[in-house]
Amino acid sequence: MSIKAIFESMALLVQQHKELNAMSAQKTELIKANQTKELSQLLKKESKHIRTIEQTEKSRQEATMAYLKDKTEEETEGTVSVLLKYLPEDYHDPLLKLQEALLNEMGSLREKEALNRTLVEDSLQFVQMTLDMIQPDPEAIHYNHPEGKETTKREGFSMFDSKA
Repeated sequence: MSIKAIFESMALLVQQHKELNAMSAQKTELIKANQTKELSQLLKKESKHIRTIEQTEKSRQEATMAYLKDKTEEETEGTVSVLLKYLPEDYHDPLLKLQEALLNEMGSLREKEALNRTLVEDSLQFVQMTLDMIQPDPEAIHYNHPEGKETTKREGFSMFDSKA
């Protein structure tokens, strides 16, 4: 495998993560607008896109491992830091820029997905609170004295003092 295949797969991963970020931003707007049908369609599209990213990552790993296998006889991981040890110096800077771009996209994606998770959780809390208001607790409907005793009126006691 060539260095070109590794760089192409890294660039493709960056592009795919940018697209996933755009989908995540769109998902945020759909959650805010409570558009569940559109959100469901977007989630299906997002799932397909994630599978594509996984395939691209797998091809990147295979290309990296094949390159490393040609350069060394040791069994190594296909990470960028390991790859840098065996790449010529003039490839270091472009590879590090691709890695940084990919990490930035992944960080941005994590933030957007955390926001989406928070929005959905808040929405679920609101729905639960609304249901609780509509359907009160059955035990709260009937009042019982806290000590379990019924109050009795004292006989012979009147509100008015008749001797006055």
